Amino acid sequence: MTGLDRQVLRLAIPNLLASVSVPLVGIVDTAMIGRLPEVAFMGAVATASVLFDVLYWGVGFLRMGTTSLVAQFFGAGDRRACVQTLYRSLLLALLLGAVMVVLQLAIAQVGFKLAGGSPQVQEWGQRYFAVRIWAAPLVLCSFALNGFFLGTANAMGPLYITVATNLVNIAADYALIFGHWGAPALGVVGAAWAGVLASGAGLLVGSLVLVWQYRLYFTESIGGLFERRQLGHLFRTNVQLLGRTLCLLFAQFTLLAMVSRLGEVPLAANAIVWQVWAVVSYGVDGFAFAAEALVGNALGRRDFAGARRLARRILGWAGGIGLFFGAVYACALAPIGRVFTPHQEVVAAIASLTWLIALVQPLNALVFVLDGIFIGANDVGYLFRAMAASAFLFFVPAALLLVYGLGGGLQGAWLAYDALMVGRFLTLWRRFRSEDWLKTFIA
Repeated sequence: MTGLDRQVLRLAIPNLLASVSVPLVGIVDTAMIGRLPEVAFMGAVATASVLFDVLYWGVGFLRMGTTSLVAQFFGAGDRRACVQTLYRSLLLALLLGAVMVVLQLAIAQVGFKLAGGSPQVQEWGQRYFAVRIWAAPLVLCSFALNGFFLGTANAMGPLYITVATNLVNIAADYALIFGHWGAPALGVVGAAWAGVLASGAGLLVGSLVLVWQYRLYFTESIGGLFERRQLGHLFRTNVQLLGRTLCLLFAQFTLLAMVSRLGEVPLAANAIVWQVWAVVSYGVDGFAFAAEALVGNALGRRDFAGARRLARRILGWAGGIGLFFGAVYACALAPIGRVFTPHQEVVAAIASLTWLIALVQPLNALVFVLDGIFIGANDVGYLFRAMAASAFLFFVPAALLLVYGLGGGLQGAWLAYDALMVGRFLTLWRRFRSEDWLKTFIA
């Protein structure tokens, strides 16, 4: 193993652990709520959790944009610019979190109307939502802190935040859902309060790490915090990342909408396959985050050759992970499906997607890391354009032809989503082979 590999793994492994543990909050909530007497409680929490996933994923630009800017300032040795970027991102996080709290009734009404469900699911889901929404400013501030830590090549800070959040959530769920340790038994509402407490604990831990490890940063002047050029750069970065995310969400929700109209069995199979698909994302995210930090740091030092070497090495690791998952899914997608459900018709539908899922996994892994490379390079304008082209020039025509033109059903829908990934790879790989992405660094 070379020094370059050790440099990559030093960041990738803690980031991988943090990424893999992210779904634990939802898993724990679901497992504990599932022990309550009413089945509707589980549906209520699951529906509300989807709304929070959409909200928080939609503002994921807070984390990515902060990393993109801080990584290059850190590589250039500009501590003042690093801490000012953090302050600006925290202010934006508080503003967006406050907007979510103020608009909670409108968000809940629209979200639950679109999600559907029985009256009992709607009632308890909205009760859960009304409590947990108060964690929004805390969650978004943690996004900004994580972006700052990653930009300064500190992979342990996000891991500490994630571990603290999960531990407090597990303990608070146990106490507040069932009434243990002298706490009131609040059921679904208790799970929501557990989420708020867990988010607060994560932000507290992140703040302690910030104060302890970055004390010298706070001696820098905050004069020029609202300087127009820097605010404009932060705004453009975040808007372009938001546009990229919205294009991706459009494709994913279109996939869900197409499958949901095919019947209960395809919908159930799709839900399981989507969870399986997401595992690769979590598995590669550690390397994508490492790419954001290391490539950004190198470009901040004006080390263009070093940035390309790091990018190629991380792509090599990602390709290996993609091949591994592709082989696993080729051999065991149907058995994996049986772990989730005993219904043979659902397992058969999952098995019919084996090669559509397995063959594209190496491509997926490379795409996720290419995203990280271009975020580190602050080449986010191109990322937006590439995602828009992939969604509207690859995915939409493929979906219209395969699902509606040829009646391809579930297989046609996933072939269309594979076309999205092919489009993303082709557009990003073309950019990577050029020198343009090396020239978008901050002067």
